[in-house]
Amino acid sequence: MKTFTIMASTVAALGTIGLAQAQTSGTPNSPFPYAAPHEVQMINGVPCRTILDRENNQRIPIQCATSAGMVGMDPTTTGSVLVGSPAGAPVSGTPNSAFPTAAPHEIRMFNGVPCRTVLVPGTEQRVPVECAR
Repeated sequence: MKTFTIMASTVAALGTIGLAQAQTSGTPNSPFPYAAPHEVQMINGVPCRTILDRENNQRIPIQCATSAGMVGMDPTTTGSVLVGSPAGAPVSGTPNSAFPTAAPHEIRMFNGVPCRTVLVPGTEQRVPVECAR
């Protein structure tokens, strides 16, 4: 009987873990209804949708569900993507750059594309809000 109780508790715990994963991705009422389970990672207790950065083979957050709402770039829209600045022009800080009002520390490269980023509240992670192409 004791073994049965332990096994039942284990199955219930694993079911709860699966339920938590399902709530953050892949279901219509989740913060990331179109994300695959491997795309969603918890960063300091904040669920974030990630993409694979092929240059360093790491997953990076692109959108996070914070208590203040979604932060980052919506991967289902193209409106967050800017046309890049002319070749040789600075990426940020000048009137002709792709991100004229961005500070240099806000710019990160993702898969060879410069993106303006914002800090996710409560974490040390920056997520892109617009990218040049």
